[in-house]
Amino acid sequence: MVYELVGKLKKQYMNGCGKWYSLRWHYIEGCILKAYLDSYQYSDNEDEYLFVKNFIDNLLNEDGDVDEINIKYYNIDQIRMTAILFTLFKKEGNTKYKRILDLIYNQLNTYPRTKSGNFWHKTNYENQVWLDGLYMGQPFYVQYIKEFVEDKDYTDMLQQFRNVRKFLFDEQTQLYVHAYDESRDMFWCDKKTGRSPHVWGRAVGWYVMALVDILEILEGERTEKEELKLLLKETVEGMLKYQQDNGMWYQVVDYIGKEGNYLETSGTSMMSYAILKGVRLGYLPERYKKNGITAFEGTVKKYLREENGEILLGGICKSAGLGKHPDTGVVRDGTYEYYVYGEKVVENNGHGVAPLLMAYNEMLLLQ
Repeated sequence: MVYELVGKLKKQYMNGCGKWYSLRWHYIEGCILKAYLDSYQYSDNEDEYLFVKNFIDNLLNEDGDVDEINIKYYNIDQIRMTAILFTLFKKEGNTKYKRILDLIYNQLNTYPRTKSGNFWHKTNYENQVWLDGLYMGQPFYVQYIKEFVEDKDYTDMLQQFRNVRKFLFDEQTQLYVHAYDESRDMFWCDKKTGRSPHVWGRAVGWYVMALVDILEILEGERTEKEELKLLLKETVEGMLKYQQDNGMWYQVVDYIGKEGNYLETSGTSMMSYAILKGVRLGYLPERYKKNGITAFEGTVKKYLREENGEILLGGICKSAGLGKHPDTGVVRDGTYEYYVYGEKVVENNGHGVAPLLMAYNEMLLLQ
């Protein structure tokens, strides 16, 4: 029954544009498309490939440009969607896809960085590194170098991960906090360490997905991968200490049982995906497989249901960030109360559905 419901969600969700997600150039839709593109690569289901291709093609104007891409605005999030184009270009051979890949890669040459060398999260967030951004930008960065750059130098990527380990990892809890402000100017950061105060489950999920996906991309490349494997193992081991009996993680990971905290779908699904894929590809010990399975099954049992013929996935934090939102002006203060009360808990949002479907792909590969 568990697999049947997820299979129905996967099939129905492709028709959810306009209801559960939008036709836009956005990282959420990029994650949704990746889930289906991964499935296509494992299953050869042409409907899934065409869903992805048609979605992207409908965002291109007559000149082959994407209206929503503003090359003068630095936003690590928009790079996530661009990564979909590698597969489309490889399969179709159409240069319209390569043109956008080149456009975004070339923007990285002028992308603002912290003094320590990491990409800013956005123009609006000067000198800030968020865990989210590692998944948004680094897999694209690595894949572009692998496929199109003659001098395949990955040292910049490796250094950015080293910096994240240095500045965002808490040795005492063995967990990563959500973000880091190198300038120490932001009200939400610790003035000594620069860290934000809390461990947000989805932020760690973005980070482990970045690590496992980059390791897969680097297969066959002559570069040092052991360091990334160690980072993945260390991060997973730290998180496993906080995994609950039903397999899930809390929204604020280390505040177990505190009033308002809740078991959250997106972060748990991301952990499940990263663990199962990491085990399958040999980056993580086999013994962790059971943790990935229980995370997937626990989420489905708690939050997936059928109502009036529609499959609904609940328990999803709609959004979370730090500082003033560039679009709404809302100030996200980074407190515990913000993470558990300040953002809506919603159903069928792509933040949760996409990683659940990615984890589902891995569960099917296990069988």
